[in-house]
Amino acid sequence: MVLRRFVMAAFAMAAALLCVPVVEAQTAARPAMVIVCHDQSEACKTWRSQWQPMFAGSPAYKMIDIRTINAPTAKAMMQPAAWPADLRWLLDTFLMSQQGAWEEYETPRFFLLQNGSVTASTAGNNGWREYMWPTILDVTNTKP
Repeated sequence: MVLRRFVMAAFAMAAALLCVPVVEAQTAARPAMVIVCHDQSEACKTWRSQWQPMFAGSPAYKMIDIRTINAPTAKAMMQPAAWPADLRWLLDTFLMSQQGAWEEYETPRFFLLQNGSVTASTAGNNGWREYMWPTILDVTNTKP
């Protein structure tokens, strides 16, 4: 009887340990990309017409949450009022960074967020093509 209880407890413990990775995988946050543009930016118009459709048609697009911040002007784009309340921390973090001081108004601007922190950031269509797009493919383990 004691041996039977011991064996059953061992099986239950092993089953619980096997389930842990599954539970963790289900609760892990999806990566999110924040795209920041303004209406007067020619580079944002190029992003929307050329790169965004290609990205939207990729397998990676389905595996990442997309947030877009669009403002009427470059100056308005860097004001807290243009940002949703839950992303204002990102604007503050960016503006306090060295990159933010150098590239404040460069657009489109891309931020990749994972588990509540910025893991990649770049700006411009070249930045998208040469840095962010390969990073997203790597993070999502997909191909274009």
